[in-house]
Amino acid sequence: MPERQLKKSVRWHRTIQFKIILSVALTTMAVNGFFTYIHLDIQEKHLDATIVKNASLLSETIKTSIQFDMIKNLKENAYHIMRSIGRQEGIEKVRIYGSDGTILFSSLERERGTMVDKKAEACYACHAEKAPLEHLTISSRNRIFSSGKGYRVLGMINPLYNEPNCFSAACHAHPQSQKVLGVIDITMSLAPVDAEMQSLRRQVILFNILSIASISTIAVLALMFVVGNPIRQLVVGTQRVGNGDLTHVIPIDSDDEMGYLARSFNNMTESLRKANDEIREWIRTLEQKVEDRTKELKDTQFQLMHSEKLASLGKIAATVAHEINNPLTGVFTYVKLMERKIEEGKGAPPDVEKFREYLSTMRREVQRTSAIVQNLLDFTRPKELVRKVVNLNPLVDESLDIVRNKLALADIEVKKTMKPLPDIPADPSQMKQVFINIIINACEAMVPESGGTLTIRSWYDRIQKKVMVAFADNGPGIPPEEMPHLFEPFYTTKEKGTGLGLAVVYGIITRHDGTIDVKSSPGEGTEMLITLPAG
Repeated sequence: MPERQLKKSVRWHRTIQFKIILSVALTTMAVNGFFTYIHLDIQEKHLDATIVKNASLLSETIKTSIQFDMIKNLKENAYHIMRSIGRQEGIEKVRIYGSDGTILFSSLERERGTMVDKKAEACYACHAEKAPLEHLTISSRNRIFSSGKGYRVLGMINPLYNEPNCFSAACHAHPQSQKVLGVIDITMSLAPVDAEMQSLRRQVILFNILSIASISTIAVLALMFVVGNPIRQLVVGTQRVGNGDLTHVIPIDSDDEMGYLARSFNNMTESLRKANDEIREWIRTLEQKVEDRTKELKDTQFQLMHSEKLASLGKIAATVAHEINNPLTGVFTYVKLMERKIEEGKGAPPDVEKFREYLSTMRREVQRTSAIVQNLLDFTRPKELVRKVVNLNPLVDESLDIVRNKLALADIEVKKTMKPLPDIPADPSQMKQVFINIIINACEAMVPESGGTLTIRSWYDRIQKKVMVAFADNGPGIPPEEMPHLFEPFYTTKEKGTGLGLAVVYGIITRHDGTIDVKSSPGEGTEMLITLPAG
């Protein structure tokens, strides 16, 4: 099979090559996707941790920077520092809360003097319990939330503890028992971080797409040359071998599985070719032997047929000579007798009545001789069929009319059950000859019993599309040993029969592509069933 036909017979999405490429692409996509997700998650956490660490350092820096001014009660200096820091890029706002939640300072002037919600995210870490916590870890001091403007915000709180240099100073009236004096709250924008992460995601996705495309391209090229072409050659080879081309060799000579498979296939093809050659040689030899044997059989058959013909010819000649000799002997005897009567009477008038009796006997014997010769001619030289569209029921009635006197003299009662029959192509004269012969045979079989009944039936078999006509008598029947010879020529059990009547009947029915079946048992009569095709 050419490669173009192979591509038509196997659709591209069902090929092994496509399935392997699809598996590689899906596997690469799944693996890259999983590790990309892990990588991006780690990067995001790393950036967040870095930002949190920087925010914590910034918060500590602010706390350290304002500590001296706060101890000296130089609040404006401390607020100036925080206000300057709040103006830095990326800093949303800087605030200081009092222990009671009052916003003592904010880089946003409108918030100064207001109260914060202690249940809000910024205060929840310290006020989750009934009493505020005195020490917080870095992870507990930060929170990340949405700004409502499309980016995230990092909030970092840093408690201001009542240290010894604070509660012992002369300017402060904070008791030593008050552990936390306030909280520094710094809010930083994470928009740059989010933008960087978004850019990183795009880069990683683009890298994955390029990676999958590169791997798929390499896989396609590798499969085309390493797997696709060998498989295609194997398939083409199997198709050509399957179509009978046992000389085809698959041109694969590699050390991998494909090469091993190709060599095995070529070895198998070579073995098949040798076996096929041996079979052909054996068939040729067998044909020659069969031809020689057939010739011998034909020669033997010809010799047997020649011998059978000679034997049949001798039998026919002996039978015809015997059958014709009897009536001719009778005729010759009566002729001699009439000559003697004439010689004895001299000039006296002959005995006319005696001569008439002699002549009548001579006429019957001559008619018998003529019948023998006619039957012999009908058997040895059958007439050509003159087919016409006829119906068998009227032909049966016409045949009965011809032999009606003979049936009446023999005291034979005829019973008919004739069902409608379709017209068939047949020779009417020869079919009447068949019916007359069968009726006469039945009549002669019942004569020794002093009469009888002849039953004639006809019907049409719609399934087999055949016309049936049956003749049944209640005569003595036919012995089983005589049944196989019933239609043989010159075989008869009658004293004056020629043995050609049923042989002629059999020949006529056979030439009409029909069959004649005989059912008979001693003492139960005989039935002859004629079957003819309806079309």
